[in-house]
Amino acid sequence: MTPAELDSLTIPALLAATVAQQGSKEALGTIRDGQLTWLSWNDLAAGVDRWRARLEACGVAAGDRVAQLGPNSADWILVDLAIQSLGAVHVPLHAALAAAQVAEQVGHSGAKLLVVDSLATDNKLRGTLPSQVEAIVHDDCLCSPLLKGREQPSTVASGNRAQGGSLLVVEERNSLFPNTLATILYTSGTTGPPRGVMLTQRNLVANAVGVTDAVAAIADEIRLCLLPLSHIYARTCDLYSWIYRGTRLVLAESRDTILRDCQLARPTVINAVPYFYQKVADGLAETPAADTAGALRNALGGAVKRCYCGGAGLAPEVEACFESQELPILSGYGLTEASPVVTATTFDSYAAGTVGRPLPNLEVRLADDGELQVRGPNVMAGYWRDETATAAAIQDGWLQTGDLAVWSETGNLRIVGRKREMIVLATGNKVAPTRIEQLLVGSPWIEQCCVVGDGRKCLAALIVPNPDKLRQEIRRRRLWVWSRRRALTHPKVLALYREEIDRCLAAAASFEQVGPFTLLGRGFSIEAGEMTPKLSLCRGVIERVFSGEIEALYRGGPGARTPRLAT
Repeated sequence: MTPAELDSLTIPALLAATVAQQGSKEALGTIRDGQLTWLSWNDLAAGVDRWRARLEACGVAAGDRVAQLGPNSADWILVDLAIQSLGAVHVPLHAALAAAQVAEQVGHSGAKLLVVDSLATDNKLRGTLPSQVEAIVHDDCLCSPLLKGREQPSTVASGNRAQGGSLLVVEERNSLFPNTLATILYTSGTTGPPRGVMLTQRNLVANAVGVTDAVAAIADEIRLCLLPLSHIYARTCDLYSWIYRGTRLVLAESRDTILRDCQLARPTVINAVPYFYQKVADGLAETPAADTAGALRNALGGAVKRCYCGGAGLAPEVEACFESQELPILSGYGLTEASPVVTATTFDSYAAGTVGRPLPNLEVRLADDGELQVRGPNVMAGYWRDETATAAAIQDGWLQTGDLAVWSETGNLRIVGRKREMIVLATGNKVAPTRIEQLLVGSPWIEQCCVVGDGRKCLAALIVPNPDKLRQEIRRRRLWVWSRRRALTHPKVLALYREEIDRCLAAAASFEQVGPFTLLGRGFSIEAGEMTPKLSLCRGVIERVFSGEIEALYRGGPGARTPRLAT
């Protein structure tokens, strides 16, 4: 698709074209109580019409902001598309946010309406929202019969909605243009308060089309969506690219049912973050060696052809596990401000430890200090109501990503760390903590970790053990522990982790080795503000919460250099 053609398109236009072409074909699969059911493209168009009518009845017009809170669902998708078809602005909120955070983002965006998934969510928010904001619930909408198996609508019988169909009529009536603001997404806030990223129709279309064309989509694709659509990663790479391709998309029922849902949907493509692939690799490690051939593909449904990954770096051990099963994980790089995809990997460009090559419809360069900069139709319009931050982020048309990168020998991009997160040791050596953490979480013994050490003589680590592995080892070794706390400080347990840390970092430089460490009794959580909704570490919060443990480590705490574990 040429740049001129892209510049004339919007997400509602892509939808209208696909509905016209695909009509009654299966489009969206939903799973409820272990049962997979399908909606056709015509069903989706009818659902969008119903939601648009409901929103108009609530007074929503072009330019208005409409917030939405809830997990992935067919209704979530219909609401998003209906808002955009009105020329209004969709403000998706992460389901894990506390009520006060929801109220803050609703207020900051100036939303006039909040759509929530259930009465329970509505009750949780009651009394916290700005007084001028009305809240409506999915179940209140007239489109519910479409999704709950009741009487089907007869207003859309067959395919050609582009010929006078309401999707196109509404788009024209509301003067929806490529430069129309489509959505405001609040960043995760790893280095400060969340900011509202403004993405236009042009941004979304350019990125969805660009990434689809770059990886040469599978014609008969079935994609399992397991990431929250409130993040731009899933929204562009799963939702909008699916609308462009006109293939099939299945929503996982929940985070806890993903592997079961793989068996139901038998996807050919999966998009995920490193945490998912880590769990799959850990499970494969428990499989007897004689049964490993094909076990990975079978765990993912038996039909998977491509596994894509983004959001963070992969542990080398996880990459090696998938590559050994002839299913290499195709990593990409992006950020919300870039809609989000900047680079993508194909089978031809695959190289472990890299994130592929730039999409053909954008430009990438490295500044003198190694910061990655991006320019193209995918770059955001700016931050909502924050001109100062916008001016700092976009300079001469180039988005300053804040990420440090290098080019590999194969021409791929390799991310080496965050500019603001670099640890400078007392020795003057600089360390990218994310790289060390990626190496450590590759261990089946380590669930999470946070590396610290700015201004110190060496690195230290806060380690969250894998509870199942630790429990098994305590039983196997018949260690005498009378509490979980005692287990985390037992000399033999510490010796085991000392050995595992040293093994994971065997190829790292001497100044990148972890000295003291401690085993934590709980994991880092979103609720405590220690992780973002996309599972990135909020380092400042973690270092503040665990300041006592960190100080104890540098005074010679529990995980000092202990003797190696005797076998």
